[in-house]
Amino acid sequence: MKDLIIKNINDIQSENLDRGNDNVFSIKRAIPENDQDKCFANFIEIPPGKYAYSYHYHEHTEEVFYILSGEGSLRTYEGEKIVKAGDMCCFPTGEKGAHLLRNISKTEVLKFIDFGAYGSHTEIVTYPDTNQYLLIGPHIGFKKIDGN
Repeated sequence: MKDLIIKNINDIQSENLDRGNDNVFSIKRAIPENDQDKCFANFIEIPPGKYAYSYHYHEHTEEVFYILSGEGSLRTYEGEKIVKAGDMCCFPTGEKGAHLLRNISKTEVLKFIDFGAYGSHTEIVTYPDTNQYLLIGPHIGFKKIDGN
């Protein structure tokens, strides 16, 4: 981070991310991309039956989810896991850290905090289901690559 950040989550503007196929979820960027040097933190809300981000893993960034409320199905390298309020999910780098979180409730919004730490290198995010990649770095920003 470039400066000390103190924010109240209620004061952060929410934005909707559309992942296609009628899959929209909301995100509040507590530490937005332009303020990040080494870490990020996002508050994410997934409506019933939807998911946040496609199944993916990071080459260099470990990621942590803390479930605030609701219940979800977490697709992992080892299979499906059920997560609920109070659970912390820690994803290692590489294929064994692959994940996708889906809200399995019919009525309740699934809310969680997404934390992570970047290194000084370009991050590579791999989407195994679609053979696509996302490069994230200080000099390239966000760049999608189709591996087909």
